[in-house]
Amino acid sequence: MLTEELPNTKIKDLKKPVPVNQESPFSFEELFISVTDSKSNITYANDVFVRISKYDHEEVIGQLHKLVRHPDMPRAVFNIFWDYLNSDKPVAAYVKNLAKDGSYYWVMALAFPCNGGYLSIRLKPGSDLFKTIKGLYAKTLQFEKQKEQQLDNKKQALEESQSYLLNLLKAEGFADYEEFMWNALQKEMAHRENNLSTTILAEKKNTDKNIVPPVLVKAESILSELVLELKNLKKIHGALIGHSDYILKLARSILLLSLNAQIGSSKLDQEDMSLSVVAEKMGEQSVDGEKRLINMKENIHHLSELIAELNFNIISAKLQVEMTIEFLKELEHKKFNDDISLIESDKVITLLYDAFMPRLGLIASGIGKVPAYLRDLMNGVKDIERFLLVLRFIHITGKVEIARMNDNAKSFSTTFQDLVHEIETADSHLRELNEVVNDNKKSGLIYTVYKERLTNLIANIDRR
Repeated sequence: MLTEELPNTKIKDLKKPVPVNQESPFSFEELFISVTDSKSNITYANDVFVRISKYDHEEVIGQLHKLVRHPDMPRAVFNIFWDYLNSDKPVAAYVKNLAKDGSYYWVMALAFPCNGGYLSIRLKPGSDLFKTIKGLYAKTLQFEKQKEQQLDNKKQALEESQSYLLNLLKAEGFADYEEFMWNALQKEMAHRENNLSTTILAEKKNTDKNIVPPVLVKAESILSELVLELKNLKKIHGALIGHSDYILKLARSILLLSLNAQIGSSKLDQEDMSLSVVAEKMGEQSVDGEKRLINMKENIHHLSELIAELNFNIISAKLQVEMTIEFLKELEHKKFNDDISLIESDKVITLLYDAFMPRLGLIASGIGKVPAYLRDLMNGVKDIERFLLVLRFIHITGKVEIARMNDNAKSFSTTFQDLVHEIETADSHLRELNEVVNDNKKSGLIYTVYKERLTNLIANIDRR
């Protein structure tokens, strides 16, 4: 049943549930789906949302999402959540919700800005990271309450609480909330896919084609494969980031050594000028090497950004396609028409397709770039190997010159010892980097195939 009027009862007028230490259970295959307007009033909620929250449809529709907010949740989490949405960016967070009967249920909430409001998907979390985040939330909530009492200024307390939470995440190894978010999504989706039984997956594939277009089922299948493939992409990302930090350090270190050599050469006697030539060559090579090293760092950075973007897009698209399939099933069984809603079914379908269709294109495009980045990194490794070879030659030449020069040249000995140390350390990093790239040559071919499959699939999707 469609209604255009918001309910008269406001959240503040409703009887607040008393929290009890009892979980409102649901399974991994179930997804909460909701659509809200720009003010966060719920305009559509699916059967899972209603059943697990223990509210009736008429009690949920038109209410703010904070209807199910649990007092154990730090306000800082929602502040981060809305910072993203208000910046027109999708966002994900772990959230503990409060059902009408006081029971609780944890979800990984993923929300997207859409035409006229927001589209939200919630899934069941269960990874090791989820266990960690519950402890961090408890610490943050305690800190938040203490600050509210100390400062008597909720806004300032909220800002300090948000900084406190972000620092806790940094201590766990996440540079910022963005990195934490896509790591959390990857872990939860991988955990979810591994926990879905083969029976459930078979049922999904055997969906009635008169209810759900086969191309959507195929899209979900491809995206499921890519969700599991994200573990490999994350491994590449982690390995590359460590080497990226070292490469910049190496560029700066070699430049400094060459500068020290050139300064030292200016103090030499005329008969020792051959060492000045060595220092000059070292300076020339260090400038050229810096360009190569910085270029490699930039390549690693771009690939890391691409992997992070693919992570978010693949997971988002997987959930959005799955959500579309579930909505079409629900619609077929007349549940939608029997329940109160503030939005037409056709409008919901449009919002769902508008959410995942552009994302499929971004995934196809992004995956297609991975092989080229891996090739560039391989070429970069070879360039730097040649650069280090030249530096080794300079080191050997320098040692020979130092051995036959007078005592004024002995100060160069330390510089060249430092140089060979940098070269040996760089060799170690390059070997590891080379292994990462070589181990993922086949992955490049796999991603090329995925790009073709997705491109063909996009061309065949009909919005009905």
